Amino acid sequence: MLEEIFCYECGEELVDMDSIYHIGGGDYICQECHDMYYAYCDDCGRLVYEGDAVSVEDGMRLVCSDCESYYYICDHCGSLYRDEDLAVNNYQITLCEHCYSDHYFTCPGCHGVYDIDEGTYLDDEYFCYECADERMYTTCIMSYSYKPAPIFFGGHAAGYGVELEIDDGDDKEEAARDIQSVAGDHVYIKQDGSLSCNGMEIVTHPATLEYHCNEFPWDDICDTALSYGYRSHDTDTCGLHIHASRSLFGKSETEQDLTIAKIMLLIDQWYDTYVVRFSRRDLSKMRRWADKPNVNIRRDDDEIDAIEKSKSSRGNRYKAVNICNSNTVEFRLFRGTLKRNTIIASIQWVDTIIRYCRNTSLKDLWSSSWDEIFSNTGHAELNNYLKERKLYNKKEEI
Repeated sequence: MLEEIFCYECGEELVDMDSIYHIGGGDYICQECHDMYYAYCDDCGRLVYEGDAVSVEDGMRLVCSDCESYYYICDHCGSLYRDEDLAVNNYQITLCEHCYSDHYFTCPGCHGVYDIDEGTYLDDEYFCYECADERMYTTCIMSYSYKPAPIFFGGHAAGYGVELEIDDGDDKEEAARDIQSVAGDHVYIKQDGSLSCNGMEIVTHPATLEYHCNEFPWDDICDTALSYGYRSHDTDTCGLHIHASRSLFGKSETEQDLTIAKIMLLIDQWYDTYVVRFSRRDLSKMRRWADKPNVNIRRDDDEIDAIEKSKSSRGNRYKAVNICNSNTVEFRLFRGTLKRNTIIASIQWVDTIIRYCRNTSLKDLWSSSWDEIFSNTGHAELNNYLKERKLYNKKEEI
């Protein structure tokens, strides 16, 4: 006689051998109990009671208790994952990919893993507080996006700010600290993606023209950079950008916009003949980093027409005159330099063309010449620079 077999769960006698399931030892279950209470382990394939099965990988799989030992608990969400599916699994913390990417970061300083709320964003990366404090103490090279509140030098809240790119030097961190030391509060130093890994950008706080000429520590800044082997003119990467406060262009927004339009008109007229020569750049570099405004102002345009045409360049910052910023107008046309007098001459050139265009009507501008504007500036550095570049045609007085 065959031994009678009963379902381990419901007790029903099992007679159809094709519809019974062995669950271990001498125990079997019927088809109905199988469908209602049991599942197969997704790892080893063993039939297990659902109440004993373990949900893993955020509920996507079920495994038996034996296979569970191969899984680790994410310390953030509590789900079980195999080691190869974890973003972090060390003595400090265990995290799945999803929780790590949404809530945690690895500090590039100490390589520890921290909650985002336990870190700070610095130099385009998250650092833990301790490493951030140490980095702020040991480096003065800020991220490209760093923009502190302006400090105005020279007595009023209008002036000229300079961005001077330098590259190809040695001991970048030490050089930056020494430049910052001699410059004090006049400058801050930033990373710049257009430069090599050794490059940096020296950014000044705004200062009046008189302050730049007579009090700004340009000699010390240039000498310190040169002492570390840094270059600016003799590179393929560096520029000198001058930001002029919009208030220098006129009292009202309309006056400012009109002065800007007049400057663009003159630069369009003189770009190939005078401006490129003054900038010390070759034409291809100028076209890439400081292209012609190309605003197409015509003789029969009135002031409103000129203003509207000048605003057509607002979407492109790589123009000789960049008007994408809200508080300043950027003159991008100059090649980098570590000569104090060339820096001063460049600021004087910007100041001269702003003052001339502000005080000259649009219709009279068409008869203006380069010599009329730049042969009588009264600025020694600018006059000497124009002579060196053969751009100064004033007759010597007898």
